[in-house]
Amino acid sequence: MTRAIWLDGLRGIAAAIVATDHYFMGAILHAGFRSFWADPPEENRRLYQLPPFRLVFAAHAMVPLFFVISGYAISVNLIRMRAGSNTEGFLRRLSSAVTRRGLRIYLPVLCITVISQILFFLNLFQWEPADEIVWGRKPLTAPWFHVEFVARYMLDNINILAIQYNGGLNGQLWTMALEFRGSCVVYLLLLGLAFWKPRPRLWALGALMAYWFYFGFWDVLGFLAGYWLAELEMLSELETVSTEADYLLWLKPYIPVRMRSVNFSAVRTYAMFIVGIWFLCLSDDGALPPGYQFLQVAESSRWDGNWGIVDKTWKTVGSVLVVSAISSTELLQYPLNSKPVQYLGRISFSLYLVHQTIYHLLSDPVKNVLWFIATGGSQPGDDAGEYIITSAFCWIMGFIILSTINLYTANYYTRFVDERCIKFAKQFDQWTLPDAM
Repeated sequence: MTRAIWLDGLRGIAAAIVATDHYFMGAILHAGFRSFWADPPEENRRLYQLPPFRLVFAAHAMVPLFFVISGYAISVNLIRMRAGSNTEGFLRRLSSAVTRRGLRIYLPVLCITVISQILFFLNLFQWEPADEIVWGRKPLTAPWFHVEFVARYMLDNINILAIQYNGGLNGQLWTMALEFRGSCVVYLLLLGLAFWKPRPRLWALGALMAYWFYFGFWDVLGFLAGYWLAELEMLSELETVSTEADYLLWLKPYIPVRMRSVNFSAVRTYAMFIVGIWFLCLSDDGALPPGYQFLQVAESSRWDGNWGIVDKTWKTVGSVLVVSAISSTELLQYPLNSKPVQYLGRISFSLYLVHQTIYHLLSDPVKNVLWFIATGGSQPGDDAGEYIITSAFCWIMGFIILSTINLYTANYYTRFVDERCIKFAKQFDQWTLPDAM
């Protein structure tokens, strides 16, 4: 089956933004994570707080983007097989995808969870967990407790019906349960709508998207939107949808002659892309800032003012627009298909899994060494704000060093963990479905 490799590139960029922001978040460059209009004014009003520059700080927008990408990626080839009128092949392929999906997600997660617990137990983390109730033990004590914690952590993470946040040593892994749940929803609908006509299928997906938008289930909305975009892509490939000229045929008499040569499809595509980026740049203030406040008229009463729902839902809308626009034009796909970005795409899942562990292990020691190199002494603690240039040097050089380590670690994790987990999932699939294609 062919792959839309631009999806890998987009996923790679999203993972890189998450890893970058987790390094700076909560410690430096605070303004980047606030809106241009946040108070107090003297600490804000920075150019990089405005779209599209704020996209660099939009780590919280990358999770909805991941989900739209995943919905598209897991469904597009199944849709192609369904279109081939090979019913048995489609059903076997769908069964195989469902069998492998859970293993594909959770085996690498289990590995990084175990690795993190071992490192924590050996007292190698230079990071203090904030919640003593969760951890209950100190490093080098109660080894069996750590084993129990891993078991409880994985059981909680696999529970897609009663999802609960359990950050552990890898706070970013809260997304895994949502990833698996969204995948299961897409697989269920691929089966349930498999033999529907194209137009009713699209209308049904649109109605389901509106339903989950109303209830604020932004993760399900993202996966359904990705599946919906894959259906549109398949229809486009089969040339069963109208061309842009057909859409505008009834308008032709009213369009001035000098405008009839305008490529309205391109105008629409780039407009969607720009608006989508604008949505993704929504700040993390806890309330809609100026320029976004008009969105309140479209918010559902079911959201109940919950900023987590408001924020993620509108960023999901932006993700849908961005993915839709990129899928429609090769010009936007071109940079995503470049070798460096494709490399990021190949290691994106591993980078997402390992970067927090790297920061917990090495962030403080690296910055301490850099501070000693710059000043010949140790960091002054609370008075470090007086050393602006030295502090900036330590943070920037630390980011370069740790990013390099992150990339190398993600590369090796991909080769020796992720790819082997994929191989094991395929072997398990062959064992359970010996005649599967």
